[in-house]
Amino acid sequence: MQINKLTPTFVAEIVGAKVSDDMSAANVKTITDAFLEHQVIVIRDQNMSPVEQKKFSLHFGELAFHISKSNKNKEHPEMLVLSNKKVDGKWVGATNAGDEWHTDSSYQPVPAKCTMLHALEVPEEGGDTAFINTYAAYEALSEETKLRLNGVRGINSWNRLRNPRVKVPEQHGDGKSVYDTGAPDVMHPIARTHPETGRKALYVSPRHTLFVDGLPEDESEDLLQELFSVQQRQEHMYLHKWRLGDIVIWDNRCTLHKGMGGIKEPGIRHLHRTLMEGTVPV
Repeated sequence: MQINKLTPTFVAEIVGAKVSDDMSAANVKTITDAFLEHQVIVIRDQNMSPVEQKKFSLHFGELAFHISKSNKNKEHPEMLVLSNKKVDGKWVGATNAGDEWHTDSSYQPVPAKCTMLHALEVPEEGGDTAFINTYAAYEALSEETKLRLNGVRGINSWNRLRNPRVKVPEQHGDGKSVYDTGAPDVMHPIARTHPETGRKALYVSPRHTLFVDGLPEDESEDLLQELFSVQQRQEHMYLHKWRLGDIVIWDNRCTLHKGMGGIKEPGIRHLHRTLMEGTVPV
């Protein structure tokens, strides 16, 4: 295996790995260490079945289930299908997945540790995924802002209908059956300490963070927009252009991501996604 950095500050590709095989403990450690060091890893040229992907995912943690009941793999409900493909006139997966900056399942009391996507079909143009290094975003804050965030929590929600920053995808109609599920809001630290590295990350997102706990609505939105603007600085970003067979694994505790769309017809982007369980943010 070779590990090559893709940006100066985060993201690395791994070439020469064969993750579908029974890997040695040493190779597993090389990959999981690279994941912690680089936050996002891209393992090239893989061809995994759903069973093989679930088995490989277990090296990072126990499998978690997505909150949505739709777009699941029929034989493997832990696996979400992300796809703009139709069969018999029906979508086979989520067409809009991740169309706003977010970190996966921050709307749950125990958010996911990491996410794995495996590319089974890729378009010639479009369908890229962008990532943000939220360690770097936190470190870029002024000392005054860092002090201000001590002990402050963000209120997070799955429900798009309560978030004026985002829209309901056409695929989901009025969105009530998908997003208005009655799932309670959850609160997490805005300055989150990573449980394995001890580093702080800026744990808010436009998609899921509705408010800052304890602030009036206008002050809350002003603070969040200030934090979002720091996160979205170009120097904190990486744009991933998918290749067939890519496995991308990212650390939800210290990154944000966004599906950039723009797939040029008749291109198909068809991905399998697994989530691994995390811990309560502190």
